[in-house]
Amino acid sequence: MKFGLLYEAQRPFKGTDIDWNKLYKETLEQCVLADRVGFDNLWFVEHHFLTGFSGSPCPEVLLGALSQMTRRIRIGFGVCILPAHHPVRAAERAAMLDQLTDGRLEFGTGRSNAYEQIGQGIDPRNTRAMWEESITMIPRIWQSEEFSWEGQFWNVPKRHVLPKPFQKPHPPMYLACTQTESYDVAASGLCLNFVGDAAQPLQEIPEPAIKQLVGSKYATAEWNLRW
Repeated sequence: MKFGLLYEAQRPFKGTDIDWNKLYKETLEQCVLADRVGFDNLWFVEHHFLTGFSGSPCPEVLLGALSQMTRRIRIGFGVCILPAHHPVRAAERAAMLDQLTDGRLEFGTGRSNAYEQIGQGIDPRNTRAMWEESITMIPRIWQSEEFSWEGQFWNVPKRHVLPKPFQKPHPPMYLACTQTESYDVAASGLCLNFVGDAAQPLQEIPEPAIKQLVGSKYATAEWNLRW
């Protein structure tokens, strides 16, 4: 069994009065301690506009700091909201972090929710197709000497996208699954990351979907319980 921590970067607040400086410094201190005492992995969410719930709109910044403050623990995006990022930029950021950690990066992906999507000018109706196009592009970016793409949402002329990841062929990839259709997508070529809630009875997770997919050579199941 492995143990990890998922950070929303939360702090109680009155109105909008939050000590952001103390929040981030204490969070980093906790992560360094987790590395020292033997936790296996750390995950940081990407959320926007959720006052009081999450102060982590840019997880790559915290992960970049932790790449130099930790030595053993694996660190991960939990998750990178792909429709909000150009796939080239998402691939570049993840590859740099993988290099800085000597191959300790985990790359989780997802789509977020309509409230956050609309606030960034993203049509929620397009996000599944955007995610699928982006997640198809990113492993190819990491493994191609020269990359090009013509798609529905993104077009990239021939370019050398640098750097490449430390891990070969690339960092482990995960998908936040909250709908049964997502299990099918994940099993087509990704690890499964079942995102749950510690207060939610486990039997509420769709067991038939889990039993059907776990055991496939393409998929493994991981529980990520948020306390």
